[in-house]
Amino acid sequence: MPEDATTRSFPDDVTGLARELVRIPSENPPGNERAVAEYVVDWCDHHGLDAELVPIPDAPGRPNAVATVDGTDSETAGHPTLVLNGHTDVVPAGDRDAWTHDPYAGDVVRQDGDEVLYGRGSADMKTGLAVALATALDLAPRIEAGEFPGSLVVHAAAGEETGLPGTRTLVDEGYGGDYAVVLEPTDLRVATSAKGVVTYRVTVRGESAHASHPDEGANAIDGARALFDRFEAYDADVREREDDLVGRGFATVTSVEAGTEGNMAVLPDVAEFLLDRRVLPGESIADVDAEVEGVLADAEREDGVDADVETVQYYASASTPSGHALAECVRDATGDCAPSEPWGLEAATDAREFVADDVPAIVWGPGSLSQAHTVDEHVSLDEAREARGVLADVAERVLAGALDERT
Repeated sequence: MPEDATTRSFPDDVTGLARELVRIPSENPPGNERAVAEYVVDWCDHHGLDAELVPIPDAPGRPNAVATVDGTDSETAGHPTLVLNGHTDVVPAGDRDAWTHDPYAGDVVRQDGDEVLYGRGSADMKTGLAVALATALDLAPRIEAGEFPGSLVVHAAAGEETGLPGTRTLVDEGYGGDYAVVLEPTDLRVATSAKGVVTYRVTVRGESAHASHPDEGANAIDGARALFDRFEAYDADVREREDDLVGRGFATVTSVEAGTEGNMAVLPDVAEFLLDRRVLPGESIADVDAEVEGVLADAEREDGVDADVETVQYYASASTPSGHALAECVRDATGDCAPSEPWGLEAATDAREFVADDVPAIVWGPGSLSQAHTVDEHVSLDEAREARGVLADVAERVLAGALDERT
């Protein structure tokens, strides 16, 4: 079971810190990130790092945490700032009986010659956050002494899993930078592009009637069926679009509900479904909105379907040139630990918030994306320790201005 907050420790090693973070439940939904954000601030205070909670507008009780490391103003002015971005929320653990290890126990086991940390958020992405914090701790004395003239900022953002603007808030509040590393699990492979996603709720309206006289009504399911056919054709079109790094686009119906609140013998007058549209770099959310609305307009005109659509959540795509100096720097520091060929993520990340402001951002971190959101989620601690050394090397180069000389 998770330990009580009053008994928590503040370890300076990646294994211990990652375990502490995993042991603090921060599921989203519903969005209970406060405890882990407060722990991050307490951990920083314990180790002499400047940190604070940063509230998110319209999200009371769900603050971000941010840590900053810099020298004197005269030493840092005009020199680069590197952001190490992580998020504090995790998806719900689901049925705990399905887990071999308690999702919030932070169990560490020896497996196939490697130390492995189990738990919800171990891969996505509390171990990455632990690496970022440990890196800040490693470099703080040298940055504060002026050895590196730049600044380091660590984000512990809320709400990433459901599109809450945690990272956006931090950037808008002045905690941005000149470069960013988003520490999602990539097996230490550098990703310079990531797909976006829009989730739409489509509501189809009909007219209820007794099932013994179906012709006296209009079954909303029939209207939904017509839209399924149209979105299947739309998906086929979208799949023809492909990005060299992140692959194809998709448009997929992921959830359907109709007739669940009425009598079993009544035609439903409303049917709802969710449409998941994966967005490629170069596609705008506005253009995708127009395409989906066009499908509904065609269905209304040609099939007589009465429907409307609303956006549930969205994440823009993100892309930094694969040969950018930041990407090359991280590839070089990573060395033989991961493939060095250009690569992109099929999942959405908060890299988009930096790219939107023309800040170069790459996605890189310990752990496998295939473990994200799974039962018995786990991460290699050997890889996490390797990541700490690599990230410190990267931060030294960036803060010393090595990237500025190459760009």
